[in-house]
Amino acid sequence: MASGAGHCTPRHRHLITLCEGDGTLLDWDTGTADFTFGLRHRVVNGTDVLAFWGELDAWADQELAPRVTALLDRVGLQVVADLRMVTFMDAGGLRLLVRIRRQVIRNEGSLWLVPGSARNWRLLRITSLDRAFTVPACAPTPCVRTGTTSGYS
Repeated sequence: MASGAGHCTPRHRHLITLCEGDGTLLDWDTGTADFTFGLRHRVVNGTDVLAFWGELDAWADQELAPRVTALLDRVGLQVVADLRMVTFMDAGGLRLLVRIRRQVIRNEGSLWLVPGSARNWRLLRITSLDRAFTVPACAPTPCVRTGTTSGYS
């Protein structure tokens, strides 16, 4: 680890872990640092939320696909792919979303997509993938009690 970098211990060695103190992102399996993309998983009201951030491109697809596949084998039947923090997406990012959709359907689950930006919407529309995903009517709402997301209204 670079000098001056904060110490970060991963909870799950097979997942990408952020060291938020200095912004260092480290893949504990390969030792590769400084990713321009990432994935955070959390459970909200029994729904597994896959929150992507950064640039979803061919490199992100290559790095995240095995982790997403392993994660989807363990999660529940309700999955949300949240793209609100995605700053760029190309065919590689679309390929990752299609992989997720196929695996969720194969597991007889439900997948919702939160595209976020107008740019992501436009990309889904021009590729006709907007018809392949279920999109909630609105974004997650903050939960007054805990400050976490409470689901979709």
